[in-house]
Amino acid sequence: MSHVVILGGPEAEPELLAIVLDDGHAIPLFDSTEEAEEFLEATGDFGRDWFAVEVSAEELIPLLAHQEEEVRHIAISPPPERGTGGMEIQVLDIETFTALLERQSEVSEKSDDPKEKPKRGFWRRVFGR
Repeated sequence: MSHVVILGGPEAEPELLAIVLDDGHAIPLFDSTEEAEEFLEATGDFGRDWFAVEVSAEELIPLLAHQEEEVRHIAISPPPERGTGGMEIQVLDIETFTALLERQSEVSEKSDDPKEKPKRGFWRRVFGR
């Protein structure tokens, strides 16, 4: 199973995009590149230095391990912000999320039968969306 993150930025070395929340920063994580690109489009000129990248759970774990202390959360498929007003965002702390990813990796290694694999994205199954 894969996840979609947003990489890039104004620096020479690409980094994971972090968004600002009331209690810190979060890495936005999406089920599809289309969702991530819609999110970026809503940011206007800011989004031009960023791009959506599909990564496996195994690739995502070390990316999250290198986050600064101020990035403590994962934002699950945050909606694109259009105009003013607050957004409802579902978050998990990075430690809990990493444990879920590790468990997901173990389960997917054990189950190679395509009939057993769910059709909806991981986060849609977790949060019932």
